[in-house]
Amino acid sequence: MTAAKLVINEIKGYHRFLKFMMVLVGLGALASLVRFIFGLGVTTNLNDTYPWGLWISFDVVTAVPLAAGAFTIGIVAHVFHIKKLEPLVRPAIVTGFLGYSLVCVGLLLDLGQPQRGINVLRYWNIHSPMFEVSMCVMAYTTVLTLEFLHPVAEKFGWHLPLRLLRTLELPFAILAAMISTLHQSTLGTFFLIAVDKLHALWYNPLLPLQFWLSAIFTGLSIVIFEASLVHKYMGQPDESDLLATLTKIIPWVMAVYIAIKAYSLAFLTHGPLFDRPVLLALFLVEIGAGVLLPFCLFLTRKIRTDKKLQLRAASLVIFGLVLNRFNVSMFGMEQPGNLIYAPSIIESLVTIGIISAHILFFVLIAKYFPIFEHHPETVDYSIPDRMHRIDDGRKRVGGEVEA
Repeated sequence: MTAAKLVINEIKGYHRFLKFMMVLVGLGALASLVRFIFGLGVTTNLNDTYPWGLWISFDVVTAVPLAAGAFTIGIVAHVFHIKKLEPLVRPAIVTGFLGYSLVCVGLLLDLGQPQRGINVLRYWNIHSPMFEVSMCVMAYTTVLTLEFLHPVAEKFGWHLPLRLLRTLELPFAILAAMISTLHQSTLGTFFLIAVDKLHALWYNPLLPLQFWLSAIFTGLSIVIFEASLVHKYMGQPDESDLLATLTKIIPWVMAVYIAIKAYSLAFLTHGPLFDRPVLLALFLVEIGAGVLLPFCLFLTRKIRTDKKLQLRAASLVIFGLVLNRFNVSMFGMEQPGNLIYAPSIIESLVTIGIISAHILFFVLIAKYFPIFEHHPETVDYSIPDRMHRIDDGRKRVGGEVEA
């Protein structure tokens, strides 16, 4: 049987949900092709007033913190030595790897002339936040790629690379945290130049710090959300006991965020806060449903053992983060009297395709690679110096190979 027939037969056995995701990814790829053929001006509703639209608001400004679970859980498990959380690290790394890879795709789509994207490496503008974000995104994507090679090496039995990757596990975790701290906060720095454009409900000099803190507690919430769904829909082990540890960490970070948010509104905001009823309503929903309500849920004792409550609280945090990023990058930028920006069909199809690709690739990686089997108590760290398959079908007795 040819390789093509094997692939086709494999796809035929997929669940119809995955097949639907594949269709959406195909539509997104087709819409991306149309964008590259006809250009931004014809295929998007971007203009001089709103040069950043859906692709920046969601595919970059929102997707980057939604992929923050990799560095947050890596720091908790490896740097703070909470080793029992190790089973949560690898799925989070896959999510982060996919998230940042697709962020790079979104950035290429949003560049007017993507062939000139290489110039960021040739001409350094060290005074630009965009330069810092672009360098950090490239560096962090590289780190995530190296971390993702763990399950790849285990899958194909590459002992020598696996030994090297395990040795670098802690340095990678520290490096990931450093790089993420830089670009997660700098995403907020982007909007500090919009002094007279971003509404006072969101504009304040502590916006970079707020972006960083929200990325931390949202990243941990993403881990809860992901672990809950893979247990429910993919039949993976119930990790609610491990997630209970995260529910104790998240409210501390959220408390700091709430305090800084309140301080910024009270003392650092300049301009009217209640002049735009629609924006005020969006702000109240963001803070009420996306921050205060899940904060209260995480403070309850019941959430330590209630899987549904864990998923509910994590979902609210994610909703609040998405709304916050859209409020800052899109809704809060709308100016009275100007045409309101609305994404075109091409923009929407591309974004739907990117979201679908994330889901599809995560499920396929989980299907073919060992990303849920990495429990420290079951991992054999006795790696030989030479490279050969981990399981070659032979039995080892007292260090000797038995035929």
